Amino acid sequence: MDIEGKRPGERSDIRMSHLLWYAKNEHLSVSIYDNAAMTFYVKEHNVTWKTGHVALQEDGPVDVGHVWLRTRRTICEEYPGHFHGEKIDHQTCRFTLYGREQRPVGSFLCQFELHDAHCDMSLVAIDVTLPSLVFPPPIETESLILPKGIGAWIRDPLPERHFWVYPAHLNMRWFGGLKGEQGWLAIVTEGYTSAGVLATGLAAAPAWLTSLGSWSGKRKIRYQFVQGGYVALAKAYRAYAIEHRLHRSLAEKVQATPALHNLHGAPLLSFMQANSNYPERYLDRLLPIPAAGTQHETHLHVHITHTEVQHILQQLQKRGITHALAVLRGWIPGGYDESHPDIWPPEPALGTLEDLKQTLIHNPQWTVALHDNYQDIYQQSASWPEGVIRTQAGEHMPGGLWDGGQAYILNARAGLAYARRNWETLRDLEPRAMFIDTTLAVQLYESYEYKNWLSRLQDEGYKRDLLQFYKEQGIVLGSEKGADFGMDLIDWLENRHQRIPGISIPLWPLVFHDAAFCTRYVSPDKRDSYGAPNWLADMLWGYTLCWNFSNANSWRQYISMPASLSQVYQWHSTVGMLEMTGHRYLTQARDVEETRFSNGAYIRVNFSDHPQTIERETIPAHDYLLRIE
Repeated sequence: MDIEGKRPGERSDIRMSHLLWYAKNEHLSVSIYDNAAMTFYVKEHNVTWKTGHVALQEDGPVDVGHVWLRTRRTICEEYPGHFHGEKIDHQTCRFTLYGREQRPVGSFLCQFELHDAHCDMSLVAIDVTLPSLVFPPPIETESLILPKGIGAWIRDPLPERHFWVYPAHLNMRWFGGLKGEQGWLAIVTEGYTSAGVLATGLAAAPAWLTSLGSWSGKRKIRYQFVQGGYVALAKAYRAYAIEHRLHRSLAEKVQATPALHNLHGAPLLSFMQANSNYPERYLDRLLPIPAAGTQHETHLHVHITHTEVQHILQQLQKRGITHALAVLRGWIPGGYDESHPDIWPPEPALGTLEDLKQTLIHNPQWTVALHDNYQDIYQQSASWPEGVIRTQAGEHMPGGLWDGGQAYILNARAGLAYARRNWETLRDLEPRAMFIDTTLAVQLYESYEYKNWLSRLQDEGYKRDLLQFYKEQGIVLGSEKGADFGMDLIDWLENRHQRIPGISIPLWPLVFHDAAFCTRYVSPDKRDSYGAPNWLADMLWGYTLCWNFSNANSWRQYISMPASLSQVYQWHSTVGMLEMTGHRYLTQARDVEETRFSNGAYIRVNFSDHPQTIERETIPAHDYLLRIE
């Protein structure tokens, strides 16, 4: 019952909570209280998990139609949300959200279901007065596990407030937490395209967004509980991904498109062939205009022609690089970024159509891909502005300022149509691979164009259709970064994963290592911001190396690299198509790490600048030890 004798200024929500919903089975017992606090008792592990009864809420809709959602939030745009619930039937409760000054903001229904070892919560009938919703409240935990980049283990409280959405910031539709080796996992099983996570300190809760301004569609989250630390959390999600066909093995993909095998135990070679630069584009980006005479006197800068690419590949083959996957960037009219989605005819300054075709097919040991993009469109493109996303204000949605100038964002429905149109001419070049940039890297978008509306769910659907279209052509397919919704279709990824000492954990490869070849778009011969060679992290994660060629003499620099880097390819030939089965830190300073793979092989990497002795074996500074059992 409510506390009697409330003093002036005392919070009205300080009261005794009452049990609202309860269920149990042989695995779990779940208690839901009328203030939205929840308790989960895991019988097998004899562990109790609790949530608080407060969830931070946003004043507005969060996603205001910008190309990149602002992830850092401020204390002034959020408020502590409190709840009061009432039971409607045996599985449904109505909760009212109270905001500042204990004013009711809106209500919603939540349906609870207990299935085996997990509890499902579905949010339905959400009031239109709620511009966004964070629910349920965060589970009390000692550390957070987040699928950000390679993966993040947050043990020190986050000093700021963050809002991360799927799939742009969180590349898999789950998050979790740990107490010692005990863990909890929250999987967004329905509605993840309009969902994310609001986090601060060591508190993280599911966050829900409207779709085209309404609460249409389903929203469901599943809580389950594991023992075995973050590896067990990743493996629990891997099982979910396999069950729901988000995962398809590299073994299957290589069998379907044998040209993919050329990236197994081999580098990815990136050729920047041409780009256009205009003085006003430098000025718009507040960059200094290059001095006259340092490039061609025209705005088009040719870096590597088609015949020069062939020459480089021949030289590399003579020096022992027997196979690889190469990507041609900037082959379209005007060079890199200049004319998407109008990519035909190819830039004539790079050579003839026959030159390009020979580059693509001249050697079966070299799988050569064409770079393309169906996310961006430019005002100088012939198709402008057909298919551009319209914001809620009716404006064209702007993207970034790139080599092509101001980009705008395509409705994914239009992107698919342009890809199909372009393939009618591309197919004559007989490409064996395509790199479709940004498809898995960006957040999902909405468009408010009259009679051409696009929801985030539809955006994801058309992006999948785009990937499926290319796979139907029998080609090898790559994209920037990764998101779980495309992992059954994509063959290789150019990730941006960075290692942060003591925080980075390989959640992505623990789930998807054997589903796509991974590389990182960083210079392998350079050092990371913590002083370790970049290629050490690639070996730890079972990635191959990516080399960037920016001129016709780049191959000379490449072959002068230390011979030890060839060991990255040897290691990749051993583990590149296998499941990663484990990861652990081996020192208290967390500067020596180990990963294991399904064939029994493991690698221990010393990221520190001094030798480390592990189990009577010394690993030199910035070096590694591997065993193949």
